[in-house]
Amino acid sequence: MVRRRPVADRYPSNEHSDDTLLFVLTPATGGGTWIEELKAEAIPAFQREIHYARIHIGLKGPRRPYAVVEWLEQERSSLERRWVLSHFLRTLRQQFRVKQLCTFIFDSDSFTQDVVLAEDAYFAAMKPNDEGNDWSDFEILHTVASQVDVHDPYSAIRWDGVLAYRRWINENPDELTSLEIGRRLKAFAESHGCTFEELGVEELKKEGMNLLVAVGQASKRSPSRCYLLGSHLGKGGRPLMLLGKGITFDTGGINVKTHDNLVHAMKNDMGGAALMSQLFISLVKSGFDKPLLLVIPTCENLVDADSMKPGSLIQSHKGIKVLVEHTDAEGRLILADAMSYAHGRYRPAMTLCAATLTTASLRQFSGYFTAVHFAGSKVEGALQEAGQRWGERFSCWEDFLPFKAANSTKAGDLTNLGRLPSHAHIGGGSNVAAHFLREFTSEPFIHFDIFATCWNWSGDYPGSVFGATGAPFNSLFDLLRHNSAALGI
Repeated sequence: MVRRRPVADRYPSNEHSDDTLLFVLTPATGGGTWIEELKAEAIPAFQREIHYARIHIGLKGPRRPYAVVEWLEQERSSLERRWVLSHFLRTLRQQFRVKQLCTFIFDSDSFTQDVVLAEDAYFAAMKPNDEGNDWSDFEILHTVASQVDVHDPYSAIRWDGVLAYRRWINENPDELTSLEIGRRLKAFAESHGCTFEELGVEELKKEGMNLLVAVGQASKRSPSRCYLLGSHLGKGGRPLMLLGKGITFDTGGINVKTHDNLVHAMKNDMGGAALMSQLFISLVKSGFDKPLLLVIPTCENLVDADSMKPGSLIQSHKGIKVLVEHTDAEGRLILADAMSYAHGRYRPAMTLCAATLTTASLRQFSGYFTAVHFAGSKVEGALQEAGQRWGERFSCWEDFLPFKAANSTKAGDLTNLGRLPSHAHIGGGSNVAAHFLREFTSEPFIHFDIFATCWNWSGDYPGSVFGATGAPFNSLFDLLRHNSAALGI
């Protein structure tokens, strides 16, 4: 748990004990004289310069350790600053054998960015799979209480949301099954006055959601399900719909993944469901009073005698016949049916879809940028602003006919293995998959391919030791909670 407290701009003598590391993030300008005193008292041999961060390390009195971060360049992206500082944070807990972390930040234009850096210092001491933290106590001190009210008014809810998002992704797939996801969502709905609906295999078949049924038909532990939760749906108006891919484990099916295709990390293939579920939960807890709909199609994609077969021609809920050329392109199949079904019933004003949709996004956008498709200039601007505040980055793409055409096939209406012409077949995978989804709705729709950023592929994503990174939860919560007008709701 994190505690946040406003304090005076002075050395926090009451909070800085022998068993506490004081971690000070200096403002671009100003800062009290006590900061200069700490820098002057620092041990020269311990000083570090990491790119454009100068870190002064010392002891206040005989035994109270501290580290003061001084930025030598200010006009850099917040994600880059997080990355620079992460090289120090990874060794922070090992260097100082104390139990508590106390981070001091100031009233400044970079207040929210500094909150993220403070939280990174906590996350850097997380155990694998987020199973506890080496810091037994974590506190953020800030000089102006109103800054929290303005920039992070739902800080406790946001913090709980990002922690839960990370935990869901890191959880063992035999425990977080499609059925367990349903149990958790139902429990939340019942305790917070939300509607809850579960579509099992028979209901899915009755509704013609044959793509979702086919993907999960090999799994008894994590069978095909679709969950729909609603908040304020009776108020009138069209809801904001949050749609998340929930493949609880992805072997690739008959077209089985190899280790090189990242099968060892495929418990993260329900990252979209984790992200959208926790966004829904956090919005409801924060009092979001507009119509809101959560849609989670979920199952396991296994290798078995009953597995979906390559070459199958399956009619979707929308009536589009899809040629299954590759069983490892399954996420778009379950999302297509769920989106078509929910759009037909609710006609949402806007749908935000999140999925670990393509491994191609890691090659296209690196492990630092979340791919965004069909956002439009207004939403793109709002996303980039939120990302700059929260240290997250987005790469935005519009409609492009070659990507749409890449999903065509002579054997059906669409293929799930869309490809560009042979001279460019290794590019555009994330874009092509997003355009596949676009075929299943005429309603406003924005897709986030989070495969690259929700997992620490590079090993140096800020605020992550192993597994889930938490991206891009903070930016999306900020956008939905504070700037939903940009989405037309």
